Amino acid sequence: MAGNNYLTYSASQLAMDESFQQWVLHPDLKNVFWENWVAQYPEKSELVDQARSLVLGIRFRNYALAADEKEELWERIWSGMADEPTQEQQTATPTRKWMPLARYAAAVLAGIILMAGWHYYNTGKQRPVVVSAHTRPGETKQLQLPDSSVVILNANSKLLYTVNNKAEREVWLDGEAFFNVKHTSANQPFTVHTYDNLDVKVLGTRFNVNSLGKEIVVVLETGRIMLNIDNKAAALYLKPGEMIRYNKGDGSFAKTNVDPSQYTAWKSGKLVMEDFSLTDAAVFMKQVFGKTLIISDSQLLNYKVSGSMPIIYDPDTMMTQLSKVFRTRFNQRGDEIWIHKK
Repeated sequence: MAGNNYLTYSASQLAMDESFQQWVLHPDLKNVFWENWVAQYPEKSELVDQARSLVLGIRFRNYALAADEKEELWERIWSGMADEPTQEQQTATPTRKWMPLARYAAAVLAGIILMAGWHYYNTGKQRPVVVSAHTRPGETKQLQLPDSSVVILNANSKLLYTVNNKAEREVWLDGEAFFNVKHTSANQPFTVHTYDNLDVKVLGTRFNVNSLGKEIVVVLETGRIMLNIDNKAAALYLKPGEMIRYNKGDGSFAKTNVDPSQYTAWKSGKLVMEDFSLTDAAVFMKQVFGKTLIISDSQLLNYKVSGSMPIIYDPDTMMTQLSKVFRTRFNQRGDEIWIHKK
């Protein structure tokens, strides 16, 4: 929080800040930082009021999602995030005034992260819980869900968690995450939806789901999980050390035995390479940093390496490391990285 320059924030950016949300939603708890900030910058009072209205305007009960509503919600959330203007755009259009609340409601929802205890109805009944989080390129995030499950969200990923009216725990994932699911005394099911016709159902276990790219890859570390695949006659079970690759395009899938640590090492900041090629490096750089590798010489694709290296969450540093491993050189043009022989 201390490193944030709130003076440059728009109303929607301020409303997506976790500490600001805590201050607005818990007025009974004294928050010295925000009280002092508002007193120090009275010219920002209108902006603060707009951001407060955004936060208070969210109706959490509307996001206790039924199966037929989830696709529409994701679309609203991500389209709302896409509509958010960048700082450069805001600077270029200083006369732009307050936008309607409805336009930013979904975007604000995507910034609300882990407010423990949460909200209660006036009748005393607990509201359905909604937690959402997203990571930017080059960023990972560890979350503790209200049920005490732990999720590590990889770069460039989005997650939404809710408890439905039947007390079933549901997660919608776009990207990659490692789950350490808490077993509950009531045996509440925990389901991860990928939006690509594959659901992961579990009671308590540790597993990794990656839905980026053309495939969904699920790797089980401990426990037992069941996968529901659309249009298939029976569910598929995974045991520890098994992996499934599901092709989003044609719906085909294959199950193999693997070393789970190779696929979960990213959560410890390590890239494990087993017959790792520049094609694999291109997938990694696209997922983690949003960079596109362009390989000028196809012969370079035949070179494979094995070993491990730390993941440095800076694209230039990471490419320098990969270039040393593959004995290549590179130059960058925007989000494109061109790879050449030395």
